[in-house]
Amino acid sequence: MTLKDQSETVTPGPSGEDSPNVPEPVSDVSAPTITVDQSRATLNATSMPAPASLIGVTLDSRYSIQKELGQGGVGAVYLARDRKLHDKPVVIKVLLEKSFQNSWVVQKFQQEKEALARVDHPGVVGILDTGELPDGKPYLVMQFIDGATLRSQIKPEGISLERAAELMKQIGRALSAAHDKGIFHRDLKPENIMLHSYGGGEQQVKIIDFGIAKLKDSVVAPSTVTGATAGTVSYMAPEQLSGRPVSAAMDIYAMGAIAYELVTGRKPFNPETGFELLEMQRAGVRVKPSDLRPSLSAAACQIILRALSFDPKDRFQNARELGDALARALAEDTVTADQNRIDRAPIPSTQMATGENAPARQTADLSSKTIAARYEPAQVNAVDGSVYPAIETGDYPARRPWLKIGISLVLLIAIAGGGVTIWKRRSLLGTREQSLVYSLTVQKMRDGKPYQDEFESSGREVFENGWKFRMNLASPQAGYLYLLNEGPAAGDAVTYNLLFPEAKTNSGSPRVTADQKLQTAWMRFDDHQGTEKFWAVFSKSPVKELEAVANRVNDVDSGEIRDAPQARAVRDFLQQHSSPQPEVTKDSARKQTIVKGKGEVLVNYIELEHH
Repeated sequence: MTLKDQSETVTPGPSGEDSPNVPEPVSDVSAPTITVDQSRATLNATSMPAPASLIGVTLDSRYSIQKELGQGGVGAVYLARDRKLHDKPVVIKVLLEKSFQNSWVVQKFQQEKEALARVDHPGVVGILDTGELPDGKPYLVMQFIDGATLRSQIKPEGISLERAAELMKQIGRALSAAHDKGIFHRDLKPENIMLHSYGGGEQQVKIIDFGIAKLKDSVVAPSTVTGATAGTVSYMAPEQLSGRPVSAAMDIYAMGAIAYELVTGRKPFNPETGFELLEMQRAGVRVKPSDLRPSLSAAACQIILRALSFDPKDRFQNARELGDALARALAEDTVTADQNRIDRAPIPSTQMATGENAPARQTADLSSKTIAARYEPAQVNAVDGSVYPAIETGDYPARRPWLKIGISLVLLIAIAGGGVTIWKRRSLLGTREQSLVYSLTVQKMRDGKPYQDEFESSGREVFENGWKFRMNLASPQAGYLYLLNEGPAAGDAVTYNLLFPEAKTNSGSPRVTADQKLQTAWMRFDDHQGTEKFWAVFSKSPVKELEAVANRVNDVDSGEIRDAPQARAVRDFLQQHSSPQPEVTKDSARKQTIVKGKGEVLVNYIELEHH
């Protein structure tokens, strides 16, 4: 569970003044990819005073606490099962003992309950129930969000414009629904936005953590203090930093900051204090988002800058209006980029599996499973000599010996020049750019059977447990290709499985030709949430550390590198050549990931998340 950065979040005390001694609210569910344990352990109810940890306790003879997801400044969040609804996963939020003694914190906890009860929108986390522990501490029962935080999805270069368009549209509509009910979040940021996954790449925004929200006409606290400063500094509007009355414009400003970060990978301002931020905001955004993302249109750039206006009157007056306008502009940017792209005819991937739906080969237990795959090389047709003209074999006339001498001199000069050219090319080889392209072919599974059609993916989605997939790899250069799967490490030990080259494929050679298409056999995500880790290595020459373990890909070892010194040598090689990191870009149109780097060896680390 990802907890808030307490050095950045400011919460007001009961008097309305900033108080570093007041604990901060904890996010409802900020765990990236939470998965329910499939066991059905029976937990007994208790009437004893609440222990420090509630694991193993059943609340209200209904909610069986399974595990703690994390703690923040004021409360703890647990994963539980609703026994009355077929063990449906739910999230329980409970105040800590020290928070229970602070009347202001208790009041804000009750206000969070009121806020969630007011809003009924798919983009806002739902509240299901409330109650009290035996010692009187209140708790909330909330919707279990099967997904990851928006923060976990933002890459250093930003995300695709197409995806940013959809997310901003959803955020705007969810936030507008809250504003219509008189609820102002005041702490909107990527950590407080979850992405609920429905499979197949479909995601729904879920705004969470209304712990410091401001409510109009609150039943719990009708005379809410004004003039208080609360929120997370980097996403706070100028008037919010100044302690002015709360309004929708504050959340709209935060939306603008999030939009800037989605398309550029960085925040519009990076201050050390709230005062410094206020001065930066007054001066205006110095680096436009289009300066960092040249493909961003002037219209989209202007919309983001308008949302970040110093004066609230200059911003959009409605969150939905902002989200929809930006989504349209970003969608147009995507269409323009697609129209300008020069399409090349795709080359079909070679079918590698021994059967239509061959099961994934399982090896030693690395992360509750190890993925191993079988590769076959693409068929390369031999050159047909008939397309070349026949070489003339007639003799030269004996009476023209000068012609033979002239030809000999020309050949000598050509050979000498060629030698210089070859030497120059070899001397520059170390700086030549290497590139590798990979993608996934994914098959949804339901009850162990294929469900719907296969789809192509660049690997950025969060996949479902039990789905099958194939990895497709190719390089425009000839060279040596290796693929490994990394298992969890224990201490200094690292577990690796070599997936390619395989002894039964390509004569066990890692040598590949230019543009040769490789595709794995079907592999399967197991039934436990996790991240599958791969290392793709492309080299101009054989890699001795990997050549030394090539014989591990056999029916006995199944690719597992069991020799500790060899495993350490592989680990050291990967660490040494993975820095500096290669340039990684996503081609949304082709559903591919393109990796580029300088030098003779290209090493890329690949993560595939599933739950």
